[in-house]
Amino acid sequence: MTLADTLAPLPGAVDEAFLADLEAAEGGPLPLIGEEAKAALGTVADVSLFLRHLMLRYPKDLTALLTRPLDETVAIAASVAPEDDLTAVMSQLRQSRRHVALAVGLADLCAGASVQHVTGALSRFADAAVGVALQSVLLDGFRRGQLTTTDPHTCGLAVLAFGKLGAHELNYSSDIDLVVVYDPARAAACGITSGRAVRLTQRMTQVLQARTEEGFVFRVDLRLRPDPSATPVAVAMPSAIAYFQSRARAWEQQAVIKARVIAGDESAGRAFLSAISPSVWHGFFDFTAIEDTMETRRQIALVKGAGAITVPGHNVKLGRGGIRELEFFVQTLQRLAGGRDRRLRGRASLDMLVALTNAGWIDAATRDSLHEAYVRLRRIEHRLQMVADEQTHTMPDEDGVPRIARMMGEVDTFEDTMVATLQTVHHHFTNLPNIVSRSNPVIATAKTGNGLPEGEVGEAIKARFAAWQDAPYGALRTERARRLLKGIEPALGDAFSTSADPLGVLDGFDTFLSWLPAGVQILSRLNHQRDLIPVLVLIAGSAPRLAEQLARHARLLDVLIDPAFFGRLPDEDELASQLQQGLAEAQDYEGRLDALRVFGQEQALLVSARVLAGSLTGQSVGEAYARLADCIVAAALKVATDEFEVRHGRLDEGATALVALGKYGGKEMTATSDLDLVFLYNCAPEAGQSDGEKGLPPGHYYARLAQRVVAALSAPTAKGSLYEVDLRLRPSGRSGPLATHITSFERYHAESAWVWEHLALTRARVVAGDGALGVRARVAVDQATTRHRDREALVADVLAMRKRLADQSAEGLKHAPGGQVDIEFIAQFLQLAEGGCTGVSQVAELLSCQRDNGTLADGPYETLLAAHGLYQRLSQVIAIASHKTLALEDTPAPLQPLLLRAADAPDMDYLMADVAERRTAVRTIFTDLIGAID
Repeated sequence: MTLADTLAPLPGAVDEAFLADLEAAEGGPLPLIGEEAKAALGTVADVSLFLRHLMLRYPKDLTALLTRPLDETVAIAASVAPEDDLTAVMSQLRQSRRHVALAVGLADLCAGASVQHVTGALSRFADAAVGVALQSVLLDGFRRGQLTTTDPHTCGLAVLAFGKLGAHELNYSSDIDLVVVYDPARAAACGITSGRAVRLTQRMTQVLQARTEEGFVFRVDLRLRPDPSATPVAVAMPSAIAYFQSRARAWEQQAVIKARVIAGDESAGRAFLSAISPSVWHGFFDFTAIEDTMETRRQIALVKGAGAITVPGHNVKLGRGGIRELEFFVQTLQRLAGGRDRRLRGRASLDMLVALTNAGWIDAATRDSLHEAYVRLRRIEHRLQMVADEQTHTMPDEDGVPRIARMMGEVDTFEDTMVATLQTVHHHFTNLPNIVSRSNPVIATAKTGNGLPEGEVGEAIKARFAAWQDAPYGALRTERARRLLKGIEPALGDAFSTSADPLGVLDGFDTFLSWLPAGVQILSRLNHQRDLIPVLVLIAGSAPRLAEQLARHARLLDVLIDPAFFGRLPDEDELASQLQQGLAEAQDYEGRLDALRVFGQEQALLVSARVLAGSLTGQSVGEAYARLADCIVAAALKVATDEFEVRHGRLDEGATALVALGKYGGKEMTATSDLDLVFLYNCAPEAGQSDGEKGLPPGHYYARLAQRVVAALSAPTAKGSLYEVDLRLRPSGRSGPLATHITSFERYHAESAWVWEHLALTRARVVAGDGALGVRARVAVDQATTRHRDREALVADVLAMRKRLADQSAEGLKHAPGGQVDIEFIAQFLQLAEGGCTGVSQVAELLSCQRDNGTLADGPYETLLAAHGLYQRLSQVIAIASHKTLALEDTPAPLQPLLLRAADAPDMDYLMADVAERRTAVRTIFTDLIGAID
C-alpha cells in the first residue's frame, strides 16, 4: 500500500487554507490522492509548522512520497551515491533527509506507524548518510592526492554510533552521537595520519551538519569519545582502549552498551569494541551499577532539574518518569547481569525488556507496563520535535498541550494518561534497587529473627561490628566498603543471632572478611541481595572450605543470585550448552582454560549450596557433581586436543577415550573428589608420525596429549583450579605410560591385572572421547569383571587388600570398620565373585543387581543400602564444609545442624549412636560374605 492509502485525519480542524495553497503550489488538484488523505494533510498542517512548510515548499516531493510505501521512500533516500564533489553530496543528502522527515512524519501521525518502524526508518537513513559522508570525504582526499585509498572498509578509520542511533532508536529530530577511532597501522597504510584522521572526521561532520539553504542532514555530537576535553575528534584506538580499561566512568561504560560500527573500517571498529568489552561487561554481577545509576540520575536532576510529575513544561526525556529513567532501568540491569548472560547485551530497549523477563530479572507485568510506557513517551517525544523540527523534549505550556494531544489522537485523555505513564516509569526506576532483592528458593532457608539478643551474645556481636570499622582488612580499607558494611549490620546481626552457634559463626564470618582481598563488590552484592546474608553467614560459620573459596573468588556468589539458576539443576545438554557459550567467548587457549574453571567453580557451588540448604541430598548429589565433571572433562579433552593438534597435527585414524574410575566413575563424587581417569587411544596400525609441524610417534604423541589434558583439568590459572587428576589406576600404575593403547588395555586386563585393579574396574565408566573406542573399552571392562575366578583366592586377595587399607587408616565415615569402604568392597567383591552385572558402576546399582540375581539377600541388601545412603549424605556435607576428613565427634557446632538434617536425626548423640550401629551391622555382613579381617 502507498503512504496515501494509509493516512487518516487527526482529531480537530482541517486547515482548508493550507489545502488551497497546496493545490496552488501543485498547479491543480493533488493527483491520485483521496479525500481522506487530503483531510489528513490538512490536519497535519494545522499542528506542525515544519511539516506544513515542507509540503508547501516541495509539493512535487509530497506527491511522490504519497504514492510510495514508507520503506521504499527510506530506501531511495538512503541510496545516495558517494562522490568526490562534496557540494553535490551535501545537496543530495539534504534532499533525502527532507523526504524521510516528511514521509516518516506523515506515517507516524496519520498512518499508525509503530515506534519501532519510525525509529528504524530514521536510523537506517542515518547509517547510510554517515557512510556516504565518510566515503565522499575519502574520495575527495584521494582526488587531491592526500590518500592512497577510497575504500572505507580498509582505511583504518571506524565510525561508531552511540546512544539512540546505536540502538536503532533514533528520534525524529535527534542529533547523532558518533565516536571516531582509528587503527594507526591500518590508517597509515592508506595515508591517514593522526592529523588527517582528525580532518577527515571534521569534514565528514561538516557534510552532515552544515546548514545550507536546503537545511542540514543531522546534528553531530562527538562528545562521547574518550576524554573529549583533552582528545581530538578522531582518537587512536590504543589510547581509546587504554582509557576505557583504566579511567572510563560508569556512565561512559553504560553508553558503550548501545555502541555499534556504522561506517568505515568495520574490522577495526569491531576490534575496538571487542577490546573494551571487558570494561563494560564484567564477568560477575556488578551491583555497583545500581549505585552508579542513582548517582548519575541525581547529577542530571541537579543540572537539568527533575521536577514533579506534571504535563505542561515536563521534560519527557530527562524529567521524572521520563525516557532516561526507563533507559537507565534497562541498562542498569544489563550492566549488572550482562557480564554473565550474553542475552542481556543487546542495544534496543524493548528487546532488552523481553530478554530481562526471559532471564528472570523482571516479571511479565513489569515488561508490559514499561513497554507501553516506552512506546508512549517516544511517540510524545517525536510529536514535540515534529512541531518545528527542533531537538526538544519539553512539553509546551498549558496553551500548547492541546496541540500535542491532537497529534497523539487523544484530545480528552492525553494529560491523565501521560501522568499515569510517567508515574509508572518512575515507580519502576525508584524500585530498581529492590529488583534484585528477591528470595532465591534454592537458598532461602535461613531463619530470621528480630534483632540482636540481649546478654553476652548480643554484646559480642556489637563489639565485633565496632571492631570491623577499624579492622586492618583489605576488604574494609575504603570508606565506601565500611559504609556498606555498616548498612548491612542489622541483617548480619539477625543472621548471627539466629544461628545454632552465634559466636562460632561470628568468628567464621570474621575469618571470611579477613580472607577477602577487596570488599566493595561483595558488600554491595549483600546490600542489594539481603537474602544472601544468612546464606553467606551459614557458609562462613559452617563451611570454612567453601567460605575460603568464596573469599578468593567472590564472583562465585553470583550463582546464588542469578535468576537463571532458580529451580532445577541443569541437565547434561544444558550444562554443555552453557559451557560452550563461555568457551566461545574466550580469545585463546588460556582463556578457554579460565572459562572451564569459572564454569566448573560456579556450577559446583550451585550444587554445594543446595546441599547446605537441604534441597539436594543423597545419591543425587554425587550424580550432580559427576554430571558436571563429565561435561568439563569432555570439553577439556576437546580444548586440549584442538590446541595440541595445532602444533603436532593428527595421527591416521587416531582416537581417544577417557575412562573414569573410583567415586567419579561411580557417580558418587563429593565437593572435594579428585578424578580417577584412564587415558586410552587407538590409531591405524601403520601410523608413523603425526602430520603436524612437529610430528610425534603414536606413543609419544598420546602421552604428551594426556599430559595436556591433565593440565587442562588440574593446572591452576588466574581463575583458580578445577580438579586433582589421578592416573595411577591405569595399567601398570605409575610404571605404565600415561596413555594406554586400547589393545594393551584389553590384553592387560585379560592376562596381567591384579585383583585390586579389577575391583577398581567395577566402577569404570567411559566419560569422554570417541564413541567406538569407548564401546570397545566398555566391552573389555565387562569381560574383566565378569570372568570366572577362583573364589577362595579372590577372598584371600580382597581380605589382604582391605587389611592394608585398614592399617593405613581406620577412622571416619569412609575408613572405619563398617564404613563406606566396607560397603564398596562388598559390592565390588560380589561383582567379581558372582558376575552377572554389566554396564553399571554405582555401588547402589551393583548391590541392587546382585540382590536381583539372588546373590545378596534382601536383609543385608537393605542394611547396606541404608548405611551407604546415610554415609553419603553425611560425607557430602562434611566435604563441602572442610578440607579434611572430620570425625562426627569432632564436628564444629555450626556444622552440626546440617549433619542432623542430612541424617534426619534429633541430636548428635543419636546420630553417633545410629552410625555406630550401622557400622557394626555392615562389618557383620562383610564378615559373612567375604570373611573376617585379622
